[in-house]
Amino acid sequence: MIKKSFEFDTLFSDIEQRLEERKNGIKPIRFKTCSKCKQKKSIFKFSLDKRNINGRTGICKACRSLEYLKYYYQNRERILIQVKEYQDEKDRSKYFKDYRRDHKEQLRKQAGNWYKKNRKRIKKRDFERKAKAKKGG
Repeated sequence: MIKKSFEFDTLFSDIEQRLEERKNGIKPIRFKTCSKCKQKKSIFKFSLDKRNINGRTGICKACRSLEYLKYYYQNRERILIQVKEYQDEKDRSKYFKDYRRDHKEQLRKQAGNWYKKNRKRIKKRDFERKAKAKKGG
């Protein structure tokens, strides 16, 4: 059965009205309590986390930073050994040197396209640098 336009308009306006009511009922969160230090802080003192309902982590940035530092200094030797092994195992400079050699033409095209897109900005930047150098700054 095909719905007539007035039925659709009625349904649509009802849905719009319910959405508007819901939007008005939700108050923006400005403050949040850290689960670690138990202090009420601005919402911007918490990192973004899309998995949580309010979009922020439960622990403030300061407490999280302290946690990371504490972990690092407790496990410093093991972490440094792992980093060294990874760097030795994967010789990055050789990989990128080989990549640049093998993809020379493709990289040249990309650089040319980037320059064309950013030409005005580059010239403005260079002009400002030259002016600053003349001033002695």
